[in-house]
Amino acid sequence: MSDNKAVFQPIQVGPLRVKNRIELSPAEPMLCTKDGLVTPEFVDFTVQFAKAGAGIVTVGDSPVTQYYADKNHYVVNLADPFVTHGLTRVTDAIHRWGSIASIELNLRDDRLPADFSHDEVKGIIRAFADAAERSRKAGFDMVMLHFGHGHTAASFYSPHVNKRTDEYGCQTFDNRCRFALEMIDAVRERIGANMAIEVRMSGDELYPEGVHFDDALRFARAIEDKIDLLHVSAGSMYEPRTIASIIQNTYMPRPTNLYLAKKFKEAGLKIPVVSVGSFDMELAEKAVAEGDCDMVAMIRAFLADPEMIKKFKADKADEIRPCIRCGACTGEDPHGCPKPLRCSVNAPQGRQPLFDEIPPAKPGKKVVIVGGGCAGMEAARRLSERGLRPVLFEKDPQLGGNLRTAGANPIKGDVRRYADWSERMTLRDNNIDLRLGIEATRELVLTEKPDALIIAVGSDPIIPKVPGVDGANVCLASEIDRGLVKPGKRLVIVGAGLTGTETAITLAREEHEVTVIDMLSLVELRKREKAIGTAIQLASEAGVRFLEKHALASISSDGLIALDENGAEVALPCDTVALSLGVRPRTKVIEELDGICEETYVVGDCNTRQGNVTSAVREGFYAAMNV
Repeated sequence: MSDNKAVFQPIQVGPLRVKNRIELSPAEPMLCTKDGLVTPEFVDFTVQFAKAGAGIVTVGDSPVTQYYADKNHYVVNLADPFVTHGLTRVTDAIHRWGSIASIELNLRDDRLPADFSHDEVKGIIRAFADAAERSRKAGFDMVMLHFGHGHTAASFYSPHVNKRTDEYGCQTFDNRCRFALEMIDAVRERIGANMAIEVRMSGDELYPEGVHFDDALRFARAIEDKIDLLHVSAGSMYEPRTIASIIQNTYMPRPTNLYLAKKFKEAGLKIPVVSVGSFDMELAEKAVAEGDCDMVAMIRAFLADPEMIKKFKADKADEIRPCIRCGACTGEDPHGCPKPLRCSVNAPQGRQPLFDEIPPAKPGKKVVIVGGGCAGMEAARRLSERGLRPVLFEKDPQLGGNLRTAGANPIKGDVRRYADWSERMTLRDNNIDLRLGIEATRELVLTEKPDALIIAVGSDPIIPKVPGVDGANVCLASEIDRGLVKPGKRLVIVGAGLTGTETAITLAREEHEVTVIDMLSLVELRKREKAIGTAIQLASEAGVRFLEKHALASISSDGLIALDENGAEVALPCDTVALSLGVRPRTKVIEELDGICEETYVVGDCNTRQGNVTSAVREGFYAAMNV
């Protein structure tokens, strides 16, 4: 055990003693009622993090006005005085495990500061104070006031956004701070001295006209005597170019915003400083141990593995299931089309209380799994959790399948870490009977006499039937990612999906001349998956040329011919043609294994619905639960 690690040392936050340096940062699981009242599912979701050992558990983005609540459903509505009834169950559950209960108070309003009347400004301040008082009555120990990410409270401090000409304008520094200081005072009056106040702010809004570090530091110094904890993020939700610094994508370095917290610490603030942004336990330990921040806030790492604190304390960091920062948990359109939170690598997450406990299986039941990729390994590990000893056949000498390919690109380090973890934990599980390097024929599976069969044989890449596709200058984009093919200087990648575009990013950064063609428009591609839009943007910034609505017609030794949307031929000279046109399920293997036993599950890429890590993990998990 490693209780002496820096992150496990207690810390004083105002009147509160926090047992360690880890805070659950606020999130929107979308598990309340539409009107923002607490549900049993929301309680179960929240308490898991206290049970897992978080020092502070923060309930996420909670509207303080009905105006905002009417636009942001399924999250805690602090504008409703009756919300305290359900929130009391939340704080009771958090306190049972010795964690500090906190809640984030926020307002997102379409109006700018100058659009509010003087009375409305006073009304916003009262709304925050009312919400804080309801939080106190519900048993919370701390409130987090959201002064970051360009939201309403932050906008009053920004000369670029705030064009008021009264005492709440930006003509003087005192005026810039007046709204915040009055709000904090009003909140303190309602909650008293026994509760703590945390302020969340952007250490830099990261766009030219926004608030930058020096000004942010002035603001922090203006409020530090009135608050107990400073939570330093970055960016503005109202400037798309900065959103990636708020919710970091898989292509960004870790930990994203620590440099800002470090600058606040170096400035000598009198209150503890929290950093947030793509941490894991090892990075959190390093940041706290080196004095770059006093605490670390995380949410996605917790979602991927709520037990990460316990594992890290037990010196089992390599057993922590890693987050792949895919964005599935944040949803495609969380406010326009809210859905309950889901995690790509941890299927039970957000499905509380259905899988709060993994049920034991019927003893002695024999399960054979064919395929050791993402879905097959998930199924095997979950069956082991249920007390069974599954037999897993994998025709290759190594586990991983297409999951290894998915993480092969240098910019896909998160997926590579998950693939390594998945393989490591499968190999380490003594309850799993691994048969590596053995192809599971029908006859071989029959000899095992399984009670249940899980088919997870994956998929094959789609190869178009066009002239020249067998040429020496033609390869798969994934073969370049895996280092199996060395591409020429000029490339055309056929297929602007995620894999093809990610390959293009890496090659362009290595100073290759890259063109990507696709039959669809870029608008249609972005609609397919949120990550594709991010990848296309990064590829464009790296110098990749995109030709939308172009179809591959033929390939020659010196390039290819594409057809534009009007059917006109377009010649694209190049040294290498890389194909990335998706995958096709291995239906022949499924047909060969069909009928071996009545209880059969087809999961992952070999399912007729082409999948990804999210669907492969989910289907492997469900199959294991249903056996």
